[in-house]
Order: sequence, then C-alpha cells, then structure tokens
Amino acid sequence: MVAVHPHFGPVGATVVALLAAWFVVRIARSPATVARRRAQIEARPDGRTRFHRRYVLSWWLLTLVALVPLFTDPRLRPSDYGLQRPSFSGFAFALGAFAVMVGLLALRGRRVVSAPPRVAFLLPRNGRERAWGVATACTAGIGEEIVFRGAFLAFAVGVLHLPFIGAALAVSLFFGLGHLYQGWTGVTATTFFGLCATMLYSFSGSLVLPILVHTAVDLGPFVLMRYSQPASVGSTIPG
Repeated sequence: MVAVHPHFGPVGATVVALLAAWFVVRIARSPATVARRRAQIEARPDGRTRFHRRYVLSWWLLTLVALVPLFTDPRLRPSDYGLQRPSFSGFAFALGAFAVMVGLLALRGRRVVSAPPRVAFLLPRNGRERAWGVATACTAGIGEEIVFRGAFLAFAVGVLHLPFIGAALAVSLFFGLGHLYQGWTGVTATTFFGLCATMLYSFSGSLVLPILVHTAVDLGPFVLMRYSQPASVGSTIPG
C-alpha cells in the first residue's frame, strides 16, 4: 500500500492549484470547445493529425508544469508523485497487465466494430493518423497519470488534507469530468478507470503500473481496433 505524505511549499501548492483551475475552466468550456474542434478536424484532410500533434505538445507541457513543485519545494519528493521504481513483483505485474490488456484489445480488434459516436471524430483513418494515435496514447498514459494520480492526488492529500480514499474519489471524479467531451457515459467510465488506476498505484507504490495500463487502454481505439465507418461532420455528442 502506497503511503503519500507530501509536503508542498507555497510555490508548488500555487502551481498545482493553478493547474487544477485551468482544468476547471477547460471542463466548463468542454461542450462548446469540442463542437468547434470536431468541425475543425472534419474540415481539413490533416485535421486529425493536427489534433494529435497539438494534444501531444500541450500534454507534455502540462506534465512539465505538474512537475515544477518537485524542483521548487525541497521537502517534496518524487515518490510523493509515485515517481519511483516499483518492486520487482510490482514491475512484473505491470508488464503482465500491459501485455494482457494489449493482447485482449488486439484480439477484439480482429473484429470490425462500430465507432462510438462520442469519440468517432477523433479516431484515425490511415497509417499516419494511427502513428500519431500511438504518440497520443503514450502521452496520455504518462501525462494524465503524472498530472492526476501524481500531482493532483498529492495536492489533495498534502494541501487539502483529505484522507487518501477521499482524495482518490475526488481526483478520480475530476479525471472523469475532464472527459466530458465523451458524454456522461464517458465521464462515468473514466471516473471508474481513475479509481482503478489509483488502486493500481496504491498496490504497487509506483505510477509505472497505472501508466502502462492507461497506455494500453488508449492504444485500443487509436491503434488496435478496426471500425466499420468514420464519423460524419454532423454526428452528435450524446449528453
């Protein structure tokens, strides 16, 4: 079981608070932003490539911002973010879980399935877009885990003084709301995934396991799955 006792200084606490506030604004603007972004993606032949490139760049920037407190707050340790080497058994379990997830998704990907309407406009349609999908999946697996399970969870415990379980619930819900563009079904699913990722973090004492599982899950729709038809410009996002 992971023991999180982070000691944020004023600089680190301010940085993470501002990062959380940025996400709150982003969530509040999500419906309008997604509708505009979908139209932009569908309007250009390279729309999906541009989207993935922008996503990768922006999330690495957000990840670097989330890591700032580790350099400004002398009492804050990388292990408070889960940035430490897991035990051998934990690492073996992580690799095994990653292999199983990728194998199951690849097996499912042998069948042609219908693309979920809420995210179909983001899914790749050619090899170049698929390559950028790999970059997006890896970026999401690393970046989102460091920001949410690393910085935000440590902030909730160390600054807001929530118990670990309460912090896990709050951060998982925040993570789920960050996927509001997928509709409320997507929010529910990603909130549940956030709880599972936190359990994996707690079990292994490291973010390595949730990062690998998160990456495997995101590789599914971007790389491993085959879809019967692309999204249309006029497709709606279910509420």
